[in-house]
Amino acid sequence: MASTASPLSAGEDVPVCALSRAQLIDVLTDTVGDLSRLDLTLNAAGAEDARRLRDSLIAQIRDHVLPRLADADIPAIVVVGGSTGAGKSTLVNSVLGQEVSDAGVLRPTTRTPVLVVNPEDRDSLTDHPIAQVCVTVASAAVPAGLALVDASDLDSVQESNRVLASRLLDAADLWLFVTTAARYGDQTPWLSLEEAAGRETPIGVVLNRVPVKVLAEVRRDLIERLDGLGLAESPFFVVPDAGPHEGLLPDASVGELRDWLQLLAGRHRAAGLVRRTGRGVWTGLRADLLTLADGVDAQDDAATRLERASQHLLEAPGADLRADVERGSCAQGAPTTRWITLASSGGPLAPLAQGGKLRSGWFGRTGKARAAALATLAADVRESVASRLEAALVTVHDDAARTWQEAGAAARADELLPVDADATAVVDAWAADQTSRITAPPKGLTMQGAGDLLISAAAGVDGARAAANRLGSGRRWPTPRPLWRRP
Repeated sequence: MASTASPLSAGEDVPVCALSRAQLIDVLTDTVGDLSRLDLTLNAAGAEDARRLRDSLIAQIRDHVLPRLADADIPAIVVVGGSTGAGKSTLVNSVLGQEVSDAGVLRPTTRTPVLVVNPEDRDSLTDHPIAQVCVTVASAAVPAGLALVDASDLDSVQESNRVLASRLLDAADLWLFVTTAARYGDQTPWLSLEEAAGRETPIGVVLNRVPVKVLAEVRRDLIERLDGLGLAESPFFVVPDAGPHEGLLPDASVGELRDWLQLLAGRHRAAGLVRRTGRGVWTGLRADLLTLADGVDAQDDAATRLERASQHLLEAPGADLRADVERGSCAQGAPTTRWITLASSGGPLAPLAQGGKLRSGWFGRTGKARAAALATLAADVRESVASRLEAALVTVHDDAARTWQEAGAAARADELLPVDADATAVVDAWAADQTSRITAPPKGLTMQGAGDLLISAAAGVDGARAAANRLGSGRRWPTPRPLWRRP
């Protein structure tokens, strides 16, 4: 995002008017692409807020700003939104005087938002992003120049409905916030109202289904809350409780709201509403991008911490395994038992253990037996080291999966260390590295036999290490290098 040549970028003060409309559309389209690709996976401080802000910015630019730049004559979008059960669909139907949106007792009633447009405006909204997620209904009851959206519930039990409701609000030129005496203080709708007020979106408030006996108290409290958001001057409408009923509300209940929408009607007056919305859009987008940049910095910090933790995960088991080799613990069990058996008196490796002369015997039989014994010993060593390595790999992977899951990146744990890492192949490469240091075998050993002895010595078989040191004129056999490296 920082590289995008946008008038919204943090470090630039280029006014929007300095760009042509076509240039501005290109810049904003690129910005939407950058935001869509922005990875906010890690659980950094404020990550959830940053993700919501990113999604909100995408929705604002894609669904509100770009369509308006592409066609300045599209109608103003009035989104009717609020809590579950606030009566939004009934209110829309009643204001228009006809059933355009399903209303009922089931929740959520509005599963798919309804976009109601004047027939004159239908073609201009055909390709609008909002039309792609709404059922479009043409009605002459909607004033030309306005389009009403009966939105999904902001606090719906279905996450997809909540996400869609937020997207519709981001696309709004005017939000008609519908609430009730019982729901006006609910957290989710109120937070949405705060965000809309912060972006300077024009807002109208409808207090719906209000019993007469609590009207004065509820209206006073709600107005005080609105004043705290800087919305004291916002149009405010009260729709009294009609009790159990089906169909449309009485005209008298919605007449004031209908008259107000009519005042917004007409191309020039609707365009004024759009201009009022636009005045807050650019400042709001810039401020939001600056806030999002802080979220990106937090992601970078979290990624650095995760990288350090991952490096430690890789280094610690390797260090432990090398320490085991140095202590000879990798040779405990089968390899040590095998050495004792093969190096006992009369065994093929007894001369190695006792420091005697390594004879070949008749027809080389003694030498062949020695080579076969060293090969068997080395095989036991390879198996033992491979077993320890497999256990270390499982531990590293489990620790990595837990660490990355806590960081919010569990799906990428296998990139750190694949689950199907072949421990045997790693040990074979390690063994080849040990034997590659032999330039000429000691007398009485084949090249392969010398390599097998060195592998056994490197893994910590005490007798093999002592024999190797004697044959190497006191040279200390080196500790093997790490069995795996960071990818």
